Amino acid sequence: MKSNMKRLLSICSLLLLIVVLTVKCKKDKTEEVIPVVEEPKPLVAFDYTIPNPVKFQEVQFTAALQNYKSLLWQFGDDSTSVEVSPKHVYRFPGTYRVVLTIRNGQGYFATKEINLKVVDPNFDPTKYGENYMVTVGGTFSVNLEAGAGADSAEGSKKLVDQDVNTKFLQAGFDGTQKCTFELKTPQIVGAYTLTSGNDAADRDPRYWILQGSLDGIQYTDLHTVTACPWENTNDGPSRKQTKLFHFDNYIAYKFYRLYIKSNRGSRVFQLGEWTINKKQP
Repeated sequence: MKSNMKRLLSICSLLLLIVVLTVKCKKDKTEEVIPVVEEPKPLVAFDYTIPNPVKFQEVQFTAALQNYKSLLWQFGDDSTSVEVSPKHVYRFPGTYRVVLTIRNGQGYFATKEINLKVVDPNFDPTKYGENYMVTVGGTFSVNLEAGAGADSAEGSKKLVDQDVNTKFLQAGFDGTQKCTFELKTPQIVGAYTLTSGNDAADRDPRYWILQGSLDGIQYTDLHTVTACPWENTNDGPSRKQTKLFHFDNYIAYKFYRLYIKSNRGSRVFQLGEWTINKKQP
């Protein structure tokens, strides 16, 4: 009996020794670490040309890239490309934010962006086309009228009578003056003119927004001015002076609205003439 017990203890001791030696060997064994080789960082540059001035909306982009696995062009008009040096055609003139982003295999990226101006080389900023209020016709209205009514000597109809010697004057100006012209048929307006009144420069509009609408309910801002374009003088060349404004628009709106938000400080608002025009003759 004692002999069996001794034998059992000897076996247990041997097993315990084996376990201890095995654990110790595992602890002593150094794990092999494979170093991660860092890829070179990506480098990006690009340029652009307009191969044919007649086709000024067609732009050739040329990229110079290093250490990349993938790329993405964003042309600023909701179009993209994964070509290295793509040719892109813009539908309309305007200013577009062009972004090129590249990445290497480890996720590092590099980006270059520019503001690209797509401009018609034949565009003349001193010229504008027909006045659609006259050539197309329609209905004019205001939300705040002259005290004596639209047909009075300084009523709202004087604003669109094609006579710079008359004016629309509205007392009690509160920054919500809205002048709306509903065309008989929708037109793409890309220019407009405003003519100052004959006196009292503090009545001149200083901050306004030209807006367009398809239904006369929801309006889109088309052009904003935040500084009075006329000299602050009560007589001289700043009076009855017409200013021309161009803007980018490619939608034929039926309603155009002049929203006057402030003037030079007077409680009276006045304006000599307003036209909405084709962008170029």
